[in-house]
Amino acid sequence: MVLDKTLLITGTTGMLGKQFLDFFKDKCNNVYTLNRVDGDLLDFDFVKEFALKYNPDIIIHCIANTNLKYCEEQEKDTLLLHCGLTHCLSSLDCKMVYISTSSAQDPHNFYDKTKLLGEQICLLNNKNNLVIRTNIYGINSSSGKSLFEWAYNSLTEDIQITGYSDVYFNAVYTKQLVRTVFDLINKEHTGIINIAGDYTVSKFKFLQKVCEIFEFDKNLLIKGTQPANALVKRSKNIALNVNEIKQKYNIRLHLEEGLSELKNDLEIQ
Repeated sequence: MVLDKTLLITGTTGMLGKQFLDFFKDKCNNVYTLNRVDGDLLDFDFVKEFALKYNPDIIIHCIANTNLKYCEEQEKDTLLLHCGLTHCLSSLDCKMVYISTSSAQDPHNFYDKTKLLGEQICLLNNKNNLVIRTNIYGINSSSGKSLFEWAYNSLTEDIQITGYSDVYFNAVYTKQLVRTVFDLINKEHTGIINIAGDYTVSKFKFLQKVCEIFEFDKNLLIKGTQPANALVKRSKNIALNVNEIKQKYNIRLHLEEGLSELKNDLEIQ
């Protein structure tokens, strides 16, 4: 199915934005991107002019700074990026899909709080916008140090790692998320919706499943707990309730299927 729409995707150099671009480039008539290399994203006159040049029907807004320490230390820039940029783009005469975070449901740090504010701004500007709360795993993150990437690279080199048994989530593979967002756009869903796995696991259990699917030595994985003296506060439970996507749309996203798809993608790279 091809959408008769013009699409603008922000943050296509990141882990999720890249997957959106790869998927939607064959699903829409015209697909354009906005990234930091295009100009100053905190110059909202530039951003507005850039976006209006393409007159998008839909904006998928992925850009965010997920470096929690940076967000704590650079509050002004973080606020401008997560809230000011979101306000600029969601004020345009089009539909926005705002990619939020599972931690917005229980904010513990400045990143969480600004993403929550971004959600509110997005919907205040247009009640028909779509806000996606989610948690993801995959490859090609900006830092190259996401949970999966760190674990995969370490285990590949037979380096021992620690998985937290007291931190719970239900992350999905980036491609699972992208396909689900496509479905929700087609179904014209509006407001906030959670897209996450039909399961809740600790990060230790998640890494155990990584070892199983990717055939790593499970003895390299040690059970641990999240440090109490971490520089940035984090919630220990960021699992999302997925009853709405299950009951309304019959969408169920499974961990083993996501990891198996990721394994296959890595093998054909």
